[in-house]
Amino acid sequence: MLLSAVPAEAHGQNQPFVHGSDIQFSIRTDRRAYNIGDKIVIHYTIKNVSNGSLYVPASQWEIKCGNNPHLWSLIEDSSGKHYEPGFAGSCLGPNPIDRMSVSERMRKDALLLKPGQVVSGSFSFDSEVFAASLKPGAYRLEALLYGWNQPFDDSQLSELAMMGSPFLIGENAASLPVELRIAQR
Repeated sequence: MLLSAVPAEAHGQNQPFVHGSDIQFSIRTDRRAYNIGDKIVIHYTIKNVSNGSLYVPASQWEIKCGNNPHLWSLIEDSSGKHYEPGFAGSCLGPNPIDRMSVSERMRKDALLLKPGQVVSGSFSFDSEVFAASLKPGAYRLEALLYGWNQPFDDSQLSELAMMGSPFLIGENAASLPVELRIAQR
């Protein structure tokens, strides 16, 4: 689903967020075929296609306690069944992130991209988790890029707006076909 962007200066206000149509998100893998149980390395690219600078996630995981992912992946078989790993974060003991202001946290969690600039990285999908359920055949590998889809109070919104450029919100998806096969012995 494509969301329409809200310009940062809409109606004279400095909006701290923009939607995913201001970026282009794409993925690639090293191969098109993998053995069931393999880790599939997903290389991603985020490109700023807007006319202004904006902040995008700097890594797969948020730095705050709870570890919400910015990048996630799943595979879908030919019948439409999804195979998606779970995740859990723990927050035992004091968390130094809790003492940071929202702008300090975002300086560690976000990367500023000027118009036309690109950032690339990689993360993986581990098919080992589903090895007993997966059958050989064609699948669709889907990667999701999540912005900062969380509530902020008025004080935090003001603080984010003062950082000078908006932050990505929403979700962007990219996909490509992969083949899974039984490992040769």
